[in-house]
Amino acid sequence: MDLRNATVNRRRLLTLLGASSATAVAGCLGGDGDGEEPTTTASDAVPDQYRTATGLNGEQRDPDALSAKSDVNYQSEPKAGQTCSRCAFYVPDKNGDGVGACTIVEGTVEPNGYCVSYLPHEADDDSDARSPVDVPEDAECAVCGMTVANFPEWNAQAVHEDDTRAFFCTAGCAVTYDAVTEQFADTDADVEGLWVRDFDSRELVHGTSAHYALETDSDRVDDPMKLNPAPFAAREDAVAYVEEVEHLSEEDIVEWSAFDRDVAEQYRGQLLE
Repeated sequence: MDLRNATVNRRRLLTLLGASSATAVAGCLGGDGDGEEPTTTASDAVPDQYRTATGLNGEQRDPDALSAKSDVNYQSEPKAGQTCSRCAFYVPDKNGDGVGACTIVEGTVEPNGYCVSYLPHEADDDSDARSPVDVPEDAECAVCGMTVANFPEWNAQAVHEDDTRAFFCTAGCAVTYDAVTEQFADTDADVEGLWVRDFDSRELVHGTSAHYALETDSDRVDDPMKLNPAPFAAREDAVAYVEEVEHLSEEDIVEWSAFDRDVAEQYRGQLLE
């Protein structure tokens, strides 16, 4: 028996049962039973481009057959390295706001979120390219040249579409690499995946969906290279970080898309051509 298919079929059954219950509740709240669509609530509303979008597993989202987040114990934090963005049911960000959706759960979801319906997505030929790897002992930072393995609580890594990998001692070097790839990369292929260390947990998180506090005080944190943006998987943790000091505010929390050459100059200007 194929356990993976059994798991998916069981989840679909639970999803459909949840959708049937939602329809029944809608009828009790005033539906006249003439086949009208149930009213969309704030919890299951998503931008139009997500309503019938396709997940990583190639299946289409059915807005009338979704589970409530509470029913699947959804949380905005990862669990044991499992995240929504690595789940077969995940619909990646389509409008640049840093969040995505799910083909079986209502509403938008955080890329670093998790729920009990998690099913790992397995790419056909490049599953390894979609995941971080152990840092080679002799890997040098692609930006500053330091030995990356010497900084296990700070290092970061990236992979390009042609499977070329790059390693970094810190998030500061990682954002500089992505902003000025033409100077530091050994390939012309686009960056496909990037991971940085969450400032609090020190675990690798998706760099493209993290929230970064643009630290400007080189004496505040005793980290490699002395000055780095502080990455957080959850925005509320980034907010807590900036609220501890007077020199930063919520305006200093940015998404990955904000990193350009000007910001790279702030952190690694001495290394830029």
